[in-house]
Amino acid sequence: MRRLHPELFDKKHPNPWDDFTLKSRIKTKKHAVTREEVYKFAWGCIKEGRPEPAAVAVICFEWLQRPENVVAGFLTWPDYRSKNWPNAVRIEHHKNKALVWHPLEETLDGETVKFYAEAEDVLSHLPKLGVPMIMRRIQKGERKGDAKVWSYPGMEKVVQQMRKKIDGVSKLFTLDACRHGGMTELEEAELTDGQGRALSGHKTAQAYRGYAKETMMRALAATRKRHAHLLAQKELDQQNADGAASPRGEMQTSPTSRTSVRSQG
Repeated sequence: MRRLHPELFDKKHPNPWDDFTLKSRIKTKKHAVTREEVYKFAWGCIKEGRPEPAAVAVICFEWLQRPENVVAGFLTWPDYRSKNWPNAVRIEHHKNKALVWHPLEETLDGETVKFYAEAEDVLSHLPKLGVPMIMRRIQKGERKGDAKVWSYPGMEKVVQQMRKKIDGVSKLFTLDACRHGGMTELEEAELTDGQGRALSGHKTAQAYRGYAKETMMRALAATRKRHAHLLAQKELDQQNADGAASPRGEMQTSPTSRTSVRSQG
């Protein structure tokens, strides 16, 4: 068309379809904080008299609930060590309606192992202001002294303030990074997709794998397995080579039996 009707086309933009081309972009990986940093932040907040952001950070990391759901009050006190489930915490994921029960402890042979002892210690500093776990007192106005749930921007502001005060907490520390840190820990523990999803609440393996982080710990675990396989294969090849080189009259059942035959001769 441009060759036939050049007067209809702008010389500066000869191809009008350029404006309709979709620009591709590379998604950056979200930051993931470590267990050490989460609890450094949590105990620092408690020391500053701010147990609410401490609890939210720990809940996002340990039980993988989305921070906006935790802050909005979807995790309630009846969800935690209830009468029907005294040894578990109930986590509901409102994005996909998944419901996950996280065991808090297990008793074997009379000995009880608490899986989240430090997390529960952090939660013990939370004041019970209402049914939701995460609430705050109203400081001004007619409802002064009453309790209400936090707004997400309000909680984020407190997190930003606290991370500046606490040594060892980076400026990249966010509640979302706490959840991603917990997801990363699942990967580093070498859980199967099914095991990981049983804890994270993801409905599909594809959704779960989207949170996998290429960490050094994960690479090290894979390298260990690969190296062990290599050593086992070398040992097997050596045994086969030794067996092929042995005289016909010599016992070839094992390297140990060959040694005993040589010593007797």
